[in-house]
Parts: sequence; C-alpha cells; structure tokens
Amino acid sequence: MRESLIAGTSDTLERISNPSPIAFEPAAHRHEVHRYAAFVEAARRWAANMLVLSEQDRAVDGIFKDAGRFVAAMCAVSMREEGVTLVKLKALCARFGLLSAGRARAVLLFLRYLGYVDVWGQRRASGATHYKVNPTFVEAWRLQLEAIFTALELLDPRVGKLLDHLEDDAIFDAICASQIDELADDVEALNRFPEITQIFVNRAAGSQVLRYLLSFHRDEVFPSPKPVPLNPSILAERFHVSTVHIRRILNAAIAANLLRWVDEGHLIFTPKALANLYDFYGAQMSCLLRTAYHTLDLLDN
Repeated sequence: MRESLIAGTSDTLERISNPSPIAFEPAAHRHEVHRYAAFVEAARRWAANMLVLSEQDRAVDGIFKDAGRFVAAMCAVSMREEGVTLVKLKALCARFGLLSAGRARAVLLFLRYLGYVDVWGQRRASGATHYKVNPTFVEAWRLQLEAIFTALELLDPRVGKLLDHLEDDAIFDAICASQIDELADDVEALNRFPEITQIFVNRAAGSQVLRYLLSFHRDEVFPSPKPVPLNPSILAERFHVSTVHIRRILNAAIAANLLRWVDEGHLIFTPKALANLYDFYGAQMSCLLRTAYHTLDLLDN
C-alpha cells in the first residue's frame, strides 16, 4: 500500500525548491503553508492519496464518505486502548459540532457493521456498552495517516520520519489524539468556508467528488483552473452513490458559483472556488502539519 502512495515522492522532493523546513512550523500556526511552492504538489498528492484509499477498500470508502462519519471514526479509533462507549464518542464528536447524538450512535453502529468495532462488554455501574477497536480499524487508520504524511513530507521532509513509526502503538495513539485536538481547535478556521463544507465536505461522496476535481490535473497551480472531464454516471459508480446524488452535488456547487460547465462534459472551478479552496486546503494542511510536529517532538524527547 505504501508503495502506491509514495510513488514519485522522491523525485518530487528533489525537484521542489523550498525554504528551510524549519520555516514551516510558524507557517503552520499561521495557516500559511499554502504560500510555499511545495504546497501545490503536497495538496494535490493528499487529495489523490485519499482517493486511492477509498477505491482500494470499501470499508474505508464508507468512513470517508462525509465529514460526520470521518470525525466519528477518528474519535473512535483514538479510544483504541480503553475501548469505545457512546457517551465518550458523543463527547469527542461534540467538539466539532458536526454530529447529533443520534448520528454518533448511527456511525458507531456503522463501524460495528464494517467489523471495525466489536462489543467488548457491559460496564456494571451504568450498563453502557463497551466496544473494542479491531486491528482492521487500526490498520485502516494507519493507512489514512500514511496518506497524509506522505503528502506532508513534500512540505517538510522531517515528516517522513513518522512513516517509520506508524506501527508503534504509542506513537499511533499520540497522533490520533493530536489529530483530534488540532482539528477541533481549528474548527472556526475551517468553517470560514461554509459553502465548501456544506456542499462537498458534509455530503456523502462530496469530498470524493472534490478530490477528483482537485487531483485530475498536475500543473503548477492549486487548484488547477483547467477544465476537468466529468460524467456524473461514471463518478456515481466510482463513488458508490446514485447519479442523481452526484448531480445534486454539482448543481449545488454551480448554484453557489463554485463550479461552471464549460461544455457538456467538462467543469471548471470558478475564480471564487479557486481562491476559497486554496485557503481551505491551506488551513487543513496547517492543522495536519501541527499534528506531525507535535508527534515529532515526542519522538525527539
């Protein structure tokens, strides 16, 4: 799996001209990593890596379908050591403001359906059901972290060190905890782009549609302003949703002036979308870089 994600990374690291990696640490805190040249390749690689993961595993595809499922899965896997309860899951998810109590319960049942968690036992005092995080879930999340760090390594080569420690349970747990903290603490920064989050991130398969559009071209700007070929029926089959659903996502994006048809089979991002996605991905990758730096500090101390 790692080979499919890192193909071409070494060549990219050699050809991208960047300031010292140290410069990225304050930039990550200022949400300015998108101002560096390597951001273009790193952001595009992250989008492409996540598509690869979804297409290689239907269970992973299920938890990547929308932000609610992803956040609930992220919170659940962080409880690998002590076990998952609905009460703890709801408390963690509440930090993001994405899931109602009912939705958190539904996602937990979905994780059980996928075989990612199993009933562990009943707590005597409260009767709350404990769920055990299965190794298949942990491995799936390790692959997701690998997809992230393989892209972030292009921004700062030091992040590549983490790829050699993902099998270490203590490091894995630290990364998961930090990933939650950084994303939860930065929800406001990510919510500055409500149309992107509502149309793409929060809708089933919306993120996958967006990643397809963002990763199609490999030019020197991100996002690319070039037309992208798109057939709703083909995309629906690829992402395991209905053609009607894909059309609804596209129509909503067009109505919000984020996308525009240039002919019957090609879409382009509008100037508004190009500017917003540039900043949106910069904010997300800044959060993820801070997680990487936090974990690197643990390794170095």
